[in-house]
Amino acid sequence: MNSKKPEHLAGQFHAIVHGVDQAMAWMEENRVTSPRLHMEADRLKLKLRRQRYKSHHLGITASQNPAIGLYGQAQSGKAHLLNAMVAAENGRLETLLGNHVLDYLSHINPGDQACGVITRFSRQSDVLDPLWPVQLALLSEADLIKIAALNAENTPVQWDPPQILAHLQSLAMHRQPEPVDGLTGDDVVALWDAMTRADAKKDKPFALHFWPAAVDLAPYLSVDDRARLFSVLWNEAVHPTAFYRHFAHTLQQLSSAAQVLAPLGVLVDDHLLPADGIMSPLTLSGEFEAESHGKTVTVRPLQHGVANTPVEITLVDLTLLSVELLVPLMSAPQEALFEQVDLLTFPADVDTLAPGRPHSLLSPGLLHAKNASLLERYTDSQQVNLLMVCTAAGSRDAVKRIGKALDYWVKQTQGENAQVRSRRKPGLIWALTPFDQRITHSEHFDEAVQRYVGTPGDAWGTMLAMDKRGIERMAAWLSTEVTPQSKQKRVMEQLEEVRRELADNLLGSWHQPAGAEELQQKQRIAESLLKALQTRAGVHGELLERLLPAREELRRLYLQQFNTPQVAVQKTGLNAPQVTETFGIGISIDLFSEEPVQAVVTEEPNAPAVAETDFARKAQHHWINHLRSLPDNAPLVDLLGIGKPGVEMLVEEVITAGIRMDVVGKLVNILEETPLSGSSAESQADRQVSRALTVMGDFVAWLGFLNIEESQRPDSRINRGHKIFAKPPKTWSTSQRLTKLTLAPVNNTAFYIYDWLVALNEIIIQNTGYSAGREISAQQKEKLREILQGIKG
Repeated sequence: MNSKKPEHLAGQFHAIVHGVDQAMAWMEENRVTSPRLHMEADRLKLKLRRQRYKSHHLGITASQNPAIGLYGQAQSGKAHLLNAMVAAENGRLETLLGNHVLDYLSHINPGDQACGVITRFSRQSDVLDPLWPVQLALLSEADLIKIAALNAENTPVQWDPPQILAHLQSLAMHRQPEPVDGLTGDDVVALWDAMTRADAKKDKPFALHFWPAAVDLAPYLSVDDRARLFSVLWNEAVHPTAFYRHFAHTLQQLSSAAQVLAPLGVLVDDHLLPADGIMSPLTLSGEFEAESHGKTVTVRPLQHGVANTPVEITLVDLTLLSVELLVPLMSAPQEALFEQVDLLTFPADVDTLAPGRPHSLLSPGLLHAKNASLLERYTDSQQVNLLMVCTAAGSRDAVKRIGKALDYWVKQTQGENAQVRSRRKPGLIWALTPFDQRITHSEHFDEAVQRYVGTPGDAWGTMLAMDKRGIERMAAWLSTEVTPQSKQKRVMEQLEEVRRELADNLLGSWHQPAGAEELQQKQRIAESLLKALQTRAGVHGELLERLLPAREELRRLYLQQFNTPQVAVQKTGLNAPQVTETFGIGISIDLFSEEPVQAVVTEEPNAPAVAETDFARKAQHHWINHLRSLPDNAPLVDLLGIGKPGVEMLVEEVITAGIRMDVVGKLVNILEETPLSGSSAESQADRQVSRALTVMGDFVAWLGFLNIEESQRPDSRINRGHKIFAKPPKTWSTSQRLTKLTLAPVNNTAFYIYDWLVALNEIIIQNTGYSAGREISAQQKEKLREILQGIKG
């Protein structure tokens, strides 16, 4: 893998972002004429958004310094490592800010208090403006929503589908004609993913009914309307809604800038003594609110490296919104490694039971949620290349949450599976210092967190930093593992993975070759899959089970026809619903009529035959989406042992075969011929779902050969002399079959598994000419080819 300059890497990610923009426009243009593309377009768009979001952040981090993070609840342990590795020879962490030399542990944060701000120590950064020497990174609107939602993670969901849809309908009327700064659709998708990781079961109703509409709607709403929209995540509690609304408006004042330049007074007073500023926990207290009388500070929003016009905001707003303080180191650190590598210290969790009254806009839960969300924020932005942990969890209740956060960091930054991570040593390191809870307390919870994260040597490692020699060994090891070259190598791996995901998986199937070239490609796919799957015959049953959707999901889909109102949320694009009046407001009534006003949310029960046909098509749509999600199921990919690309190829061929064999037509036929009169909705759902699963199960189990004459089937390669799925010969009469046995037992299970693989080979070859792109015109395929060429670079 050839090395590239950071600027070149950043440019390639920018080209991918531009390519995804073009691909999404291409998809909207062609979904009108391609039924299959239209059926898969919504899920495809979500995946394209995820790749664009990831590419955007990788493009930023590609040009930044490598960084090591210090994470955990042991503040003294992190300070111990900070002093030992980054301090100058005089033992001080000195920085030059506004023509004043300050020591971090004496002037800025004495005692290394656990505030809500990450501190970045860097030798590669300089002060941009001596009058505003303090550079701060800020939370985004999406971060504010996540904090408010995490604060309510232990409260039960009180919204059912009709309420969610009515809520969306009311907000759709407030949609602006142009996007409003501060929140993009990609941000909402990332927020959706974060809520799913936090509690998938709780987020399920929102995943089905809220998030898909919110992705399109939220960017076009004002801050106040966004507060109403996302308030469903915290059951419309007044305090979190006010929290989001207030600080989101502050971000709007700052032009939604990701960074600001602030005066030195936010850190120290006029005598260069520690001030009640952004690093003091007291700034967000009720006492400070009462005494400060809304103290303000002037900052300059920093956008694209340019400082904008000064803006005045309150010190409390700046303190809460600040997420990172940059400390440019004036003197060379003791360890030469940190001449090129930044060190980030993450704050410990906020104690929600601590005494004292918080600021009226805040609560201990919101402050705790802010600190708890910081690691995930830096994981998404790929800003930490190696993470050192000093006491991961301070209580048993925190083990699961912190274990999830560390596991997510490992998979996002080090590699999604053990095969990728095996190319390098573990990047998650438990650093044992004299201040570790395992040393100072009899009870600790790090082993529980480690078990949650994974196995030692793969996901994490351990190092001793108990004394000077331990620190020296640690620094020597870090100097070989965390370098600009090692970071660049990992970023290039991620670049190739993003390109593969886009060009080969998400978009490639719509631009497949035709004719003899397509046949040769199908033969290569069949050979690749069979060679891999035949070595994993022992997990064949698991594969067949995962190829089918869950019964409960289909049942929910069926019952949705009876108890879910029909609500349309206005969208943009070719598939947007038609607006009845150009200057209307979404509701049309006759003020002179005595008839009751028609409700915005209406229930329109379908005729039985139409309903069953509709369910058949929805079931097929759900099934295809279920199949498309299998490559993202890491445990399944590991179990099958064919890699993510192998699962993607398998899914593509199964979907193509299902469409080619008209499985949806079979679903319609069997569902429409079932008498349903006089049955309750629940009874109808049970029967119809069973019938639908029978059709799907027959297809998965026999790959369409159940309805083909035995003589027309391919030859079996294990049961020589017979066709695949041949009925076993009748050896004994009915009266004797329970008392007579053959001399050698027949392994019918092996016959079935290997016959299934032969059948898979056959349907892949038969899929030639039926690829996803056959509904796309040659002109549009050429347009897509150019887009893919730009993505591949």
